[in-house]
Amino acid sequence: MDESAVNIKVFSDSGDTVSITSALKQLSLKGIPVNYFFPQTFEPDDNDIIVLQLDSIESSKLKELIAVKNKISNKIIIIIRNAEALFVTSLLKFGFYNIFVFPYEILKFTSMLAEIISNKTYITESNQLGTFGVNKQGINSIVGESESLKRVVNLAVKVSEKSNANVLILGETGTGKGLFARAIHNSGKTGAFPFIDIVCTAIPENLLESELFGYEAGAFTNAKTRKIGLFELADKGTLFLDEIGDLSINIQTKLLRAIEKKVIKRLGGVNDIPINARIISATNRDLDKMVEENQFRRDLFHRLNVVSIEVPALRERDNDIVMLTNHFIHEFNTQFGKSVKKIDKDLQHFLKGYSWPGNVRELRNAVERAVLLSDDGKLSLKDFSNLIRTTQIDFHSSDQDEKIPDNVVRMDINYGTTGLRKLEMYYAREVLQRLKGNKTQAARLLGISRPKLDTLLKG
Repeated sequence: MDESAVNIKVFSDSGDTVSITSALKQLSLKGIPVNYFFPQTFEPDDNDIIVLQLDSIESSKLKELIAVKNKISNKIIIIIRNAEALFVTSLLKFGFYNIFVFPYEILKFTSMLAEIISNKTYITESNQLGTFGVNKQGINSIVGESESLKRVVNLAVKVSEKSNANVLILGETGTGKGLFARAIHNSGKTGAFPFIDIVCTAIPENLLESELFGYEAGAFTNAKTRKIGLFELADKGTLFLDEIGDLSINIQTKLLRAIEKKVIKRLGGVNDIPINARIISATNRDLDKMVEENQFRRDLFHRLNVVSIEVPALRERDNDIVMLTNHFIHEFNTQFGKSVKKIDKDLQHFLKGYSWPGNVRELRNAVERAVLLSDDGKLSLKDFSNLIRTTQIDFHSSDQDEKIPDNVVRMDINYGTTGLRKLEMYYAREVLQRLKGNKTQAARLLGISRPKLDTLLKG
């Protein structure tokens, strides 16, 4: 058994678990490490993902789960084969929102599991301090003291506590837009109701409409039973639309109708269904520019953008970097049974000087790797050697505002991230590029031999 794999415990009313086993094997074939078990007694451990296959609302296993649901924080996924409306509605009332109809939704089931494992949202609350410094306590648990973050947090507090207005969260990939959305939900009146999220790019357009609005039995081929859409599932709570900037114009139009009229129609349906959910959307794209270029509907943009929150990039929060690093060290000490206590001074300089293109997500992943592989009680530069090797040096060329002579190389060098060996390599590469690849001339100008130049260019 792979000890680093995620444990999935499957509880089933029937002995037919072939479809579930097949789906979990698909995860393993994709390189996602999972261990799966079929225990007889209902005893979930920390970080277990619980999969429950139910035949009816009278299931004894469902009653066992309901009895302990408020005492555990494990991820729970329900599988059913009978999707009649009363059964699904009853499950929703009990607070179960991740419901999949087998065999029709096996692909969506495996996609959701892959996302849960990738984002580590399966880690139970007792062990989870928050992927980006946010946990179920809400906005006030966000880690950071930089002025740019404080401004965003203060705005988020006002939005969550005083209104249910729609919110548009902007920011680069990895800044924590999704967890800001969840924190806003948890901190407001909607916190007692469902938080339903969907990554708009994760589902093909021809399926996205049915995910959002649901469908009636017979609406299309293989629509055997009615499906409740995400708008209905999010009733009185929050519907979080991640990567909203990637929606097609067709879906944008239908989304606009739902938000404006506060009603939806299921695919194949004739009746308007009232909806009552706050919409929080997020994107790393420039929606203003997309609106001007007619790639995003202006009217939808204004409906979504009642309040706009822009999460700062990590490079704009350099005072928070060491604090976040310590936060993640504590998290992974607990997870891996380590006892890392200190961050070496040289490493602190590097962490503050690195540009973090992947933002907080990249920092978290880097700390996870470092803690896992650490052999002593402190982290040092050697624990981040994979990042140090890939650190780039910025060169200024003569096409910028300030005229730089063609024979001058101007570089932005961060001493915390750049050693002499790397500086030599990048300088040699820049000189070679200026000389249009003439290695003989480059070696002569650099005062080294051709073989030495070749060695230098390889890094």
